[in-house]
Amino acid sequence: MTAPSLFEQAVWYAALALQAVLLWRMLRLRLAGTYPAIFALIALQLLRSAWISQYVFSQEAFLRNVDRYGFTILFTEPVLIAARAAAVFELTGGVLHAYRGLRILSRGALLATLLAGLAVSLALHSSEFDFSNEPAFWLRVLYLAETTVYSALLVFLLLLALFVLYHPAPIRRNLLAHGIGFTFYMVSSAAAVWLRNQDAAQWTRTASTLRLAFSLAGLALWAWLLSPRGEEESVAVHVPLSEETGQRVLARLAALNSAIERK
Repeated sequence: MTAPSLFEQAVWYAALALQAVLLWRMLRLRLAGTYPAIFALIALQLLRSAWISQYVFSQEAFLRNVDRYGFTILFTEPVLIAARAAAVFELTGGVLHAYRGLRILSRGALLATLLAGLAVSLALHSSEFDFSNEPAFWLRVLYLAETTVYSALLVFLLLLALFVLYHPAPIRRNLLAHGIGFTFYMVSSAAAVWLRNQDAAQWTRTASTLRLAFSLAGLALWAWLLSPRGEEESVAVHVPLSEETGQRVLARLAALNSAIERK
């Protein structure tokens, strides 16, 4: 195994810098308290990337610390998987902030959706549960768990996006920015892990580099979309509806929310 190339290191440090910029933007705009799960996820990712940097800056350092590099990934990735799931819960709460009853219902719905998504994901990825060409058994187990969970989270994010598209009410601009940036990040992560699982020996390095490269675009877009007035300003992202249809949909949602709150 060789150390990352100059291009791979450049992508690595660029992603590290953009994670720091995104954290700084959230702190500067006082969004860390509004979106604590998302802020914690970015901070954890930044800390891990910064820690791993000491192992990849040269061929000698990488060869000397290749086991430490692997163990760092092995023991921190489960924490990041849990943090990404928490971020999805937070986004859901933000979208349904005006509907306390629906937020309560969404917890059970989210759990059910995640379990159903996990079942579907396990079926779709069953062919990947092959360890014959895997040099690192436990990393393979971890990455299989990762791709399964990420696929389930993406299914739920898709359902949440459909709700937003057909919900005739504006949402906060910064919430939309977090949703777009986070979804971009999750898609690149899930795709890269899936690619790596096809053939670990051949695709590990390529998948990791592609994951970072696509994350660069997502992080840059994410930081750029956040705005100082984004918590007060709202944007309409739903499909065009007539005024009568929009009022009818909102009335049904309000009635459902009230019914749940009374229980």
